[in-house]
Parts: sequence; C-alpha cells; structure tokens
Amino acid sequence: MVKLTVLSFYSQGGGKVAAHSWQSDTRSIGAVSYLAIQVYEYAHHRTFRAVHQRNAALQVFAFGHLPSDHFLRPLPSQPQLAPDGRTLTVDEEAIRVFTELRGKEKQVHLAVKALAGARRNARKKMRAMGVEDAEIDSGRD
Repeated sequence: MVKLTVLSFYSQGGGKVAAHSWQSDTRSIGAVSYLAIQVYEYAHHRTFRAVHQRNAALQVFAFGHLPSDHFLRPLPSQPQLAPDGRTLTVDEEAIRVFTELRGKEKQVHLAVKALAGARRNARKKMRAMGVEDAEIDSGRD
C-alpha cells in the first residue's frame, strides 16, 4: 500500500458528449472521474519516498490516474514534504490510519473490486436499455 498526493481531479460535465475537465473542488468523491496523483512508497516509520525502489535506477517520481472508486479517505492532517520533494513525512495519527488500512489491504482490495463489478453491471444494464455512456456518466454524483 502506498500514500498518494492528489495533484488535481477531473470530472465529466453534464450533457451527452461532455468532456472531462479539471475541477477546483467537489462536494462528493462520487462526482469525480479520476484523480491525478503523485504516488509515494512507504519507506519506514512515518516516511514515504517519491522515488520507488523499482524506479531507483532512473531516479524518477511515480504519478498516476486514480479512479474515484479507489480513493479511500483523506489524511487527518497535512503531511510534510521535504524541500527536494523526495520524501513525505506524516504525523502519528496519519501513520495510524495508514497502518490500519495496510492491515486490511486484502479486504479493501476485495471491496473496491466488488464496487467496480457492480458499476460495470449497472452500466451494462443501462446500455441494454439504450442509455448512452455519456448519459450514464453525467448521472454520477
């Protein structure tokens, strides 16, 4: 399990052919299409590293797009980023949350997988009724 820093998030506007676009805020994680994130790998104690072991030879940071279904929760406090951006340090409360979630990683993975399956099945049913994908996505909230 890793720690993520959300850089920005995107959602789809209303309408049949609405584009996904950057959003400054949201009232619900369900309204978000995906989050652009920087991914930090757990190093030790309360420290996470931007350069993952698998990228060590290249010395590059890891980024990704996280579907909103995979977002678990915000941290209880703001982490401290080192001036060079290579390490992130969290407080005791945040590491407690991380440790608890890490201990339940398998259950969390199964829950996310079940949610994705339920969404996929709902989408199939909506398509069978003649509803287009853009209309399905515009109904998210």
